[in-house]
Order: sequence, then structure tokens, then C-alpha cells
Amino acid sequence: MGLPILKREILLSHDLICACSSPAGYGARQIIRITGDKALDCVSSFIHFKIPILNISKGLVPASFLLDDFRSVAIDFYFWKSPASYTGQDVIELHLISNSWVVDLVFSKLFECGFRPAKPGEFTLRAFLNGKVDIAQVDAIHQVIEASTSDGLYKALGKLAGGVFDPLHKVKDDLLNLLADVEANLDFSTEDILIISSDAILKTIGDMLAQIIVLVKKLQSRGVGDEKIRVIIVGPPNAGKSSLFNILVSGQKSLVSPIPGTTRDMVTSRIDWDDSFFELVDAPGIEDGRDFIEQQAQNLAFKEIGLADVIVYCADKEHQQVLGLFLKADEKSLLKVATKIDVSNGPDDWIPTSSVTSHGIELLKKNIIDIIHQKNGSASASGLARIDGYANLCLDNLRRAHHCVLFEEPLEILALELREAIENLGQITGHVFTDDLLDRMFSRFCVGK
Repeated sequence: MGLPILKREILLSHDLICACSSPAGYGARQIIRITGDKALDCVSSFIHFKIPILNISKGLVPASFLLDDFRSVAIDFYFWKSPASYTGQDVIELHLISNSWVVDLVFSKLFECGFRPAKPGEFTLRAFLNGKVDIAQVDAIHQVIEASTSDGLYKALGKLAGGVFDPLHKVKDDLLNLLADVEANLDFSTEDILIISSDAILKTIGDMLAQIIVLVKKLQSRGVGDEKIRVIIVGPPNAGKSSLFNILVSGQKSLVSPIPGTTRDMVTSRIDWDDSFFELVDAPGIEDGRDFIEQQAQNLAFKEIGLADVIVYCADKEHQQVLGLFLKADEKSLLKVATKIDVSNGPDDWIPTSSVTSHGIELLKKNIIDIIHQKNGSASASGLARIDGYANLCLDNLRRAHHCVLFEEPLEILALELREAIENLGQITGHVFTDDLLDRMFSRFCVGK
């Protein structure tokens, strides 16, 4: 689950920052971008405006930069007053002649006035913190910058258009109000005072479910979540795959049995580790099918292996021989896992695990996360698949909440599902996020963006 952003980032967001937003090297013009509280007052100390600027909220103002008491250089001064700006603070752009000596002199003046160099992506970070862009738009901005083809550019611009998450702010408010009513019912449960009826709760949850489902469909139509990482657990029958799957998902989702071949169908679970979303798949044991049903299960397993990005090959002491199929999967990442090490040890170059003692489970998780981060590359784990994951988690919470009301389960369970739905929704709208996540999101940007 996400945590509120650390105060360190909030304090930094009020600093005066500046950066070159034009490419390095020779050119006709150079652009210096500036933002921060009262940025205009600071810049006015060395910029001469040719018209009064007091009543101007945005636009171009002819100006000049004073080199000394007698000489000046003409500049185009663009100004966007807060909060109607990209960052939500005063934003200034100085368009001037591309002369390194003049540019360095401007930066010297800015530093004297209390400005500091901007960090990579810090302008967009401030836009995010001030509610000007949401997480999906942050990712789209980066894709627009990095687009190398017209198709990639148009797709990124479509995602940048925004508007997808606007209805979610009302959903979040409605969820908070519903949670308050449910908790009030809890508080007055011994006094026969009903703050909200079951019918009203069901109607509210039903409305929210409809809106979240619409969101998921819109995300899919924009290509969100279409590159989800899939991690598959494979190996011979009775090698401990299902036990390992269950401990990784922290729940009993796969049937565990000493009888070989118990798992005949795919069992999947959405996983969120270290702000990384992926699908974890428990596959049937790999062997020659003994009847038609088992043959179909084997065919399905091989198809899923072909779709997977990461293969976790599990085997106990009797089956520690990696199949040639997995060794030939050059484009995939293979993790060799020795299971049941509480009974017998595995090879030195395998990850030793035990579903009984939990030995090696954290090491296996770390290896999976590292591979996922590598595969996500510049898109990072905070990209679009992550948004799709949180939307589906919120859907799961609301469906379970609906089930709680229908079957008259304890109000405490209903309140817990609503709280988790609010937090998952906050991950989408940007109200809940981690400091580490923000570092990964915005460090991808170049300075000045």
C-alpha cells in the first residue's frame, strides 16, 4: 500500500528553480524555464519590461536583460501566473539569443536571487503535486518526449489528453462519505440507531462499481495495461509449485496436495510488490498428459509459458533438472528455485526456498522485482500497467464490499474493504503515493521538463 508523500518533497516544491528547457548546443534561441512562489518578483530585479506587467496574468511581454548599466539584450518574456500554469506556481520562460556567455550570465543572476538548478522532471513533479496532471498524464508526458515515431507520438498524445480520471474524484468523495456512514453504524450498533441502510449502501457501491468499470474500459481503449508483466511458476508435478504460489500471494488460492497433477488449470493472481504490478500464474506440472483433460492442461501450460515474461522453474531434489524448453527461452528471464529445502538442499546456484519455514521467500521476491524493474525499463513500475492494476484492485474491493452487504457479513469487514478501495483509488488519482515511487517516476525526465 502507498504512503503519503514525505514532507521533504513538499518542502522542496516551494523552492525557486530554473533550468534550460531547450536542447544543448548551438541554435537560434535558448529557453530558460523558471517556476516557484513569487518568481516574478525575483526576476524583475534584472529584467526590464517594455510595458507594465502588473496586470498581466499570462502571455508574451517584450523585455530586455540588463548586461550592465549601459548594455542589454532583447528577450521574449513569457509569463503564466499561478495557479493557472503548468506547475500550479508562477511559471516564466525567457527566450533569448543562444549565446553561452549571455545564458551563463542569466543563470548567475538567477542563482544570486535564490534560484537553484531544477532536478530531472521537477517541473512535472510540481504539476503532479499541485493536481495539474495525474499519474497517467505524467507517464504520457514522458512518452511524448521519448516518442520516435508518429504512431508513438499520437498514442502518447491521446493518453495525455486526460479527462479519464476526472469522475474518480467524486467517486473518492462518495467512498469517504460511505465509509463515514458505515463507521457511524458501527459506533451506534448497540443503540439501534441506523445511519445508513443496507439498500442505500448497495446502491452507492453499485454506482461506484459502474464508474470504475467504465474507467477500466477507457484505460484499455487508451492502451493502458496492455503490457502487463506475467510471471509463471512451472516445474514437474508435486514439486511444490502451488505451495510456493500460495505463500507468494499470501493466501490459499491453489489446491495443495501430495497427489501429483492436482493443478490442472491456470491459477492467477494480481500482485503488487514494491509498487510493481504483475500477474503471477501457477501452471500445471509439466509432464506427458495421461488422459485428454491432462493433455489439455499441458497444452494450456505451454501456451502460458510462451506468453510469460518471467519463468520461475521449481523443483525439489528429485526433479532438479531444468527442461530444455526453459533453457531455450532466450528472450525470457529464468529463475531456478529449489523447493522443500526444509527436507533436502538444492544446487548452489538455485534460490533455496521452503513454503513450510518461509526460508528464501524474500530473496525470491527480490529477484522477481529486480527482473520486473529491468523489463519495465524507462517506463518504470509506476507506469500505465500500474494504474490498470490499482483500478482492478479497487474493483475487487468494491465487489467484496457488495458481497459483505448482500450476505450480512460484519460491518468491520465492509469498512476494511471500503478503506482499501479508497487507498487504491488514491493511487490512481495521485492522492496516495510513495516517495520512492515519485523518485522513479520523475527521474526519467530530462532537466527542464
